[in-house]
Amino acid sequence: MKILIFISLLIGLFSVHFQVNSMPTQSNNITNSETVFYPTIDERWVGLGIAYGSYRDGESPDQKSVSSEQDILEDMLILTKGNRFSWNLIRMYAADAASEQVLKVIQKHNLPIKVMQGAWLSSTQTADENQQQIDEVIRLANEYKDSVVAINLGNEIFVDWSAHKLVAEDVPQYLQWVKRVQQETNVPVTLADDYNFWNKPWSQEIAQALDFMVLHAYAMWNSQSLENAVAWTEKTFHDIQALHPNKQIVLGESGWATSSISSNGDERLIIGEASEKAQKTFFLRYRNWLEQNKITSFYFEAFDEKWKGGADKPNGIAEKNWGLFRSNREPKLAVKE
Repeated sequence: MKILIFISLLIGLFSVHFQVNSMPTQSNNITNSETVFYPTIDERWVGLGIAYGSYRDGESPDQKSVSSEQDILEDMLILTKGNRFSWNLIRMYAADAASEQVLKVIQKHNLPIKVMQGAWLSSTQTADENQQQIDEVIRLANEYKDSVVAINLGNEIFVDWSAHKLVAEDVPQYLQWVKRVQQETNVPVTLADDYNFWNKPWSQEIAQALDFMVLHAYAMWNSQSLENAVAWTEKTFHDIQALHPNKQIVLGESGWATSSISSNGDERLIIGEASEKAQKTFFLRYRNWLEQNKITSFYFEAFDEKWKGGADKPNGIAEKNWGLFRSNREPKLAVKE
């Protein structure tokens, strides 16, 4: 492991980092990484972001739904106008018409929202479909440059358990995509994946090609109790940082579901209470840790998405219940005024 860390440091000496204005440098006992992703609005840090999907009940990406301007505007105002909590940074996952509609609404109404725009890459898509995602994310970043502040190329595409996992033979192509997007846009480029990928030796080559790394770490999915959830997340964050000491780590997904059904697949792994009360406890503790340490992050997620997990699954499964707001946009206990 020490050899891997030494190699990554040597590579880091020769790597070119993307810079946005004047960024601070993180420095502690495990890292000396340059902070390349530090989102601000009017010089105010807005790094406590949230994952966002615009789909209402009855809408889904499988149907290629595009939510209405009115619905998206309502969502954006909910997120930015909260008296207790507000978000000026969102993460979207695919370079498609649904995401572009959100970007259009932000631009048209001059909303104070910055976006980490994703490209959805998958082994279940054709080569042309993956290439189209790359083309489109470049276009969106350049056409909506006042809103898009980072690009995420792929979501959980290398971790072993992914249902749309790319294989080792795909890495050269992936690195070419990263290089192209870096060359053709003016924002930092990243990959979002689970800690069980970033802790593997072969993640080093990919990490070094990126401008920063996005880490997923779900205490709930990893059989952690509510009491230990934030401590486990913090340890996981520092463990990954120690393996990649010259890269900024952004927390891309972490949250707490308000419902689960133990008989539904991997939900047997959940031992922590799935309830609004438990979500509130996790959310407040987690947000406090992030804010104290100025860790750029995206809480998962803004609104329940009932299309997830399949239409044939009951509404009580965890996949449909990660939102801080219900799918009808009513606030849950964690964010209730």
